[in-house]
Amino acid sequence: MPTSGIIELISLLLGLAGFGVHPNAKPVTADAALEYAIPDPDIVVQVDAAALVPSNYKALLDLPNQPQISSSPDLSAIVRKVIGEVEGGRGLAKQATGIDVTADVQDATVFVQLTQRSDPNFLAAVHGKFTTANVDKIAAMANHRATPAGSGAWVEMDDKTSVGVTKDHVLLIGTTPWVRDRLADNWKMPSHAPGTTLGYAAAAIDGKPVLAVVLTLSASARQEVVRKLDGTVVLTDLVSRHKAAAFSIYADGAGWSWTDTSKAGLESVASMSDGMVDILRAAQIAPRGMGKLALGALESYKGDKRVEDLLRHRDELLKVVGMYSSDGQFKVKTDKDPAKLTLTVRATGKTASEVLPIGFIGPLAAFGYFVERGGQVTSQPPQIGYPPPPPVAPRPGPTGKRP
Repeated sequence: MPTSGIIELISLLLGLAGFGVHPNAKPVTADAALEYAIPDPDIVVQVDAAALVPSNYKALLDLPNQPQISSSPDLSAIVRKVIGEVEGGRGLAKQATGIDVTADVQDATVFVQLTQRSDPNFLAAVHGKFTTANVDKIAAMANHRATPAGSGAWVEMDDKTSVGVTKDHVLLIGTTPWVRDRLADNWKMPSHAPGTTLGYAAAAIDGKPVLAVVLTLSASARQEVVRKLDGTVVLTDLVSRHKAAAFSIYADGAGWSWTDTSKAGLESVASMSDGMVDILRAAQIAPRGMGKLALGALESYKGDKRVEDLLRHRDELLKVVGMYSSDGQFKVKTDKDPAKLTLTVRATGKTASEVLPIGFIGPLAAFGYFVERGGQVTSQPPQIGYPPPPPVAPRPGPTGKRP
């Protein structure tokens, strides 16, 4: 691996320190998120775009100004090319729809209803800076005509899906009858009282997650999922037995909840939950240990020029390892209620990446892009301590001529 490639890769990884999950000072409430919900969804997904997009987009634009990146012409060129591609996609989307995905979207709640042997029905309710002008642009892009509906408007995109904006500027995307019905003046929000299907979603959203997934499968949805699992015993049992399940990511960690239909099932899930916590701790400690182990082992291969290059940047490499892993000592609060057959777990660190090993996603993506786009990092690791094999000449073909 050439020295310049090592320096550039380290500089890029250090430059990614500004990326991550950031808390939103004004997260959406359950009432707002569920205003246009479908009454009995099988799956609800809540995304707080304001906690994810603006800060990370700003960090991306700021990368070329960071000294460790701006000092390398090759690395600066790669970073600027990435930014150019992102900006190009953003510009096309804004031109076509009038929506700036980096600034106009606050949060989105997606409701999914599974159907047997066909595509699921869905509805996405998105809060942000939307008007009926966006519907007009989307309609023109699809060569269709928007239909006014009170103070809102909607357009049928195909035989199943429509897009609309409500009177209170919520963007709706989904199955046509669901979009159309929610633009009516007499629309009323379905109940999300505790214990109802939407009640479980409301509880997850009230926890102010950055991302939440809630499962409350209907009987028909369970049958369909079990059919697709095709005999996977543990998953089939979990799907058949659960009443509700949720998994959430927060700015400072993660959490999950489970409501079972039997005490034995609850005990089983509690044991699995404890095992998951152990795995999450190991996922933080093991990569850090492996990184230190690998750097320590390099001392035995001094004399190889490529190893010498790595050792000269030992401190920077250790800093990178420390940035993208932790000691695994995050806090865990577990609440098991046998009477209600519920289990609630909350794992908390200083950041989400101290609980979940998501800190490695950025470095891995950076490494892959760096290699693909012509950075000086070779995709073939050095064979430390062994000379490269000699080239093999091609064998003559049947005619005695070389191919």
